[in-house]
Amino acid sequence: MENKILFDWLSFTCKTKRVDINGVLIEKIDERNLVELLGLVDVPWEELPGVKGFKNRMYFDGISIHYNSDVYDYMWVEMSGQGCRVFESLSTHKSYSYMFKFFLSNSDIATITRLDVAYDDFIGLLDIYAIADDVVPDIKDTSRYNFVSPCRSHSVTVSDRGVCVNIGSSRSEIMFRIYDKAAERNKKDSISHWVRCEIQLRRCRAYEFIRLLEEENETVDNLYFLVLNNYLRFVKPGDDSNKSRWDLADHWVAFASSVTFESKSLYVKPGVEYNLSKLDDYVENMSGGAVFTYLKCHGINKLVETLYDKFTKAKLNPKYKRLLDEEEALKQIVELNDEIYPDLSYMAYINDEC
Repeated sequence: MENKILFDWLSFTCKTKRVDINGVLIEKIDERNLVELLGLVDVPWEELPGVKGFKNRMYFDGISIHYNSDVYDYMWVEMSGQGCRVFESLSTHKSYSYMFKFFLSNSDIATITRLDVAYDDFIGLLDIYAIADDVVPDIKDTSRYNFVSPCRSHSVTVSDRGVCVNIGSSRSEIMFRIYDKAAERNKKDSISHWVRCEIQLRRCRAYEFIRLLEEENETVDNLYFLVLNNYLRFVKPGDDSNKSRWDLADHWVAFASSVTFESKSLYVKPGVEYNLSKLDDYVENMSGGAVFTYLKCHGINKLVETLYDKFTKAKLNPKYKRLLDEEEALKQIVELNDEIYPDLSYMAYINDEC
């Protein structure tokens, strides 16, 4: 078998308001339109009870469409690894590009929430045992590790299903999962080597990945390694106190450089429009002294009551109103579950830390 890169998870939300699909204007999008978007009109969908705030769910072989909610103004689609394989086999268009273009051109209503891009190695480029040893070289001191990454959390799991390495938090926008796929599938007898290196992207990072594919003419193969080389390097311990200057580990060189040595960040700098960080800066640095003095004189309750009474009756500046609307929309998604937005700390992910 040849080494390959594949999409192994895709989830997104889509609001139920007016949308333009393929030049056809639909006043209100519903679950049937999403079935058409997937190109899976002719498969036998199963109607199931809804979960997590949704009343209904359509399911077919690893693909779920959650819809009909009194809580959320959107639908939620999730495709597992099996669901992705089904999409590639049975969809009438079988095109991720078709889907990605929809997300990009309808970003006001469609939000990609998770995209997993996986590399399957069948020829021995990835040494799962050397990788695990670099992640936890000393079980008595897990603060030691031989890799360089903005992703801070890391773990190694060993079980009868093989070895699995996680670098990064499942709550962050980028996470790496490297594991023995042959052992996990119980195929060690028939496949001598099958190790998967998976990049899990969420929210803004997932959006930027598909934007680069569709608008910057990147290929999946090249972009996968550009991202990998930017966010993860296994290194040989050296004398330099700066780990980032250590040489690449011998077991990592062949894999990391198999397509390109270059790297690329998926971080997108916030634009100049008014955002929450600008509000924070103004309150804390421009009017911080006045706010502090008011609090010392009158207390927090007086401040909250006065402003709440005033601005629930008065008209807010549009830029403040937009911020409130955006925060409320994000909090609604947060309440769905960790699969879409993990917790209220999403604002922590405004840089490349994961």
